Amino acid sequence: NMGEQFGNFFRQYPWQIMCVVSFLCVAGQIGWIYIAKQRGWYFRFNPIRIIVFILLFFFSIYAMITGQRF
Repeated sequence: NMGEQFGNFFRQYPWQIMCVVSFLCVAGQIGWIYIAKQRGWYFRFNPIRIIVFILLFFFSIYAMITGQRF
């Protein structure tokens, strides 16, 4: 089943998946802010969310490089 396959995949590559997901979240937020500014939309964003995803991104890269498990 799909959930079991994803669970096994996540257990095998946790930091790679966290790195990709956090990068996509940061890129999506920045892209959304850029589009909103281009079109003059009123857009409130949460800078703490972006900072948390940036920290997760660098944390996952550190974990991949050092091979540490937390």
